[in-house]
Amino acid sequence: MVNKLSREGIAGRAISELAERVRATRKRHGLTQTQLAGLSGTGLRFISELERGKPTVTLDKVVAVLSTLGLQLRVEGPES
Repeated sequence: MVNKLSREGIAGRAISELAERVRATRKRHGLTQTQLAGLSGTGLRFISELERGKPTVTLDKVVAVLSTLGLQLRVEGPES
């Protein structure tokens, strides 16, 4: 069983990776944070927090941003 500290470490790495991927993809598309916010139906503050890896961003908005950038959220692991 994974202890709490290990879960936080795994989650932190996943959030950091997501933040980096969103930022890099946005820049590759030549979009500003403001433009991405408008295209994805979110706000500038949300995009900024997402790219900084704030762990409390809401999943529905994350999915909207990823979809706008042509990215997908994938969950992997052992099936129950």
